[in-house]
Amino acid sequence: MVKMYFLCCSYRTRIKDHGIIKLRIAGLDKQVNHSTRICIPIADWDSKKVQVKPRHEQAYLLNKQISDLRSKVIDWLESRTKKEEIISADLLKEHLLGKSTSTQTLLEMIQYYIDNSKNRLSEGTIKQYESIRRKINKFLIEELLTPDYPLDKLNYRFLNDYKVYLEKKCTNSPNTIDRDIKRLKAVIHFALKLEILKEDPFISYKSSTVPTHRSTLNMDEINKIESLVTSNSTIQLVKDAFLFMCYTGLSYSDLRNLSQSDLHTSMVGKRLIKISRNKTNEYSMVPLMNKAEALISKYKDYPTVQLTGNIIPTLSNQKMNQYLKLIMELTSINKTVTCHVARHSFATNSLEYSIPIETVSKMLGHTNLKTTQIYAKITETKLLNDFALFEEDLKPNYQSLIKSVN
Repeated sequence: MVKMYFLCCSYRTRIKDHGIIKLRIAGLDKQVNHSTRICIPIADWDSKKVQVKPRHEQAYLLNKQISDLRSKVIDWLESRTKKEEIISADLLKEHLLGKSTSTQTLLEMIQYYIDNSKNRLSEGTIKQYESIRRKINKFLIEELLTPDYPLDKLNYRFLNDYKVYLEKKCTNSPNTIDRDIKRLKAVIHFALKLEILKEDPFISYKSSTVPTHRSTLNMDEINKIESLVTSNSTIQLVKDAFLFMCYTGLSYSDLRNLSQSDLHTSMVGKRLIKISRNKTNEYSMVPLMNKAEALISKYKDYPTVQLTGNIIPTLSNQKMNQYLKLIMELTSINKTVTCHVARHSFATNSLEYSIPIETVSKMLGHTNLKTTQIYAKITETKLLNDFALFEEDLKPNYQSLIKSVN
């Protein structure tokens, strides 16, 4: 809620016992301080009634200026709210200083989208939008020699030039470029919904991604990690946190937020994890296998678990990934492994053990079955096992064929 305060400030005045009346506005993305340039004796300011006292010879005129300024702010806020236009501290300051604010800019729109999405999007996704804002800011300065760009001047050429910039100057991969441009398009579509833009400047743009190989660990490799014995307490902690994700399919962010209140007991006595996923807010339900229960018991008295209420202690994502690289070397597993590989491994191994894809999708908390189908690929183990069954069925016919030839 936006609030206005008029104050009589004694600092920055050269006249003794005088103060300058200032307008302070709170409730926007940051505080606004605006000088009215009205200088009066401090004794002539009525802080309770927020006006110049009647004894001042120009009280009527000065109070009218204050009232007009208050009305100017209210009218501006009401007008932009009605038109669903961006409202920010910087835009209001420009308005009070008499500068034009009729044209919205690209960076303003991205920041407005970020500010309005903090309660809807995960912290990681917000950071990605902030990264895009920095990239576009750099692109505008380096390539277009401008600090910002009018939103209504965006066109396909702008998008193509930005794409080339990401490819050549930032050396981003095709999938990273496509992801960044999709984020930018989300901001543009938000502007279209608010009717700040009338037409989609990127309507002709088509996504272009390159298929990638998702690294996973099979059960033999997970067993290798389980068998790793180490005297280093940090390596042991990272190993256990990673294995817990392999057993439950939780992402790093979901594990970091997992608490005792997320554990529930079923009617048959089996414990389950029930959470709304941090990334998508989608409901997820995962039965706890015995190995996961053992890790929960192992760390129940751990200092940080006692302090935070979390179930499994974790380091930062970056530190976890650094130690996972070391764990792969110690276990002679020649794969690039990060925290998220545990989730991939859970999905792939679940499907390999013939758990229905709908069940796996529910455990992973996917919003769309198509996302789960990414994992439904033929693994080497499943291929060999299925072929062994096929070969076994052929044996009687093969032996009959040999006898008939002889």
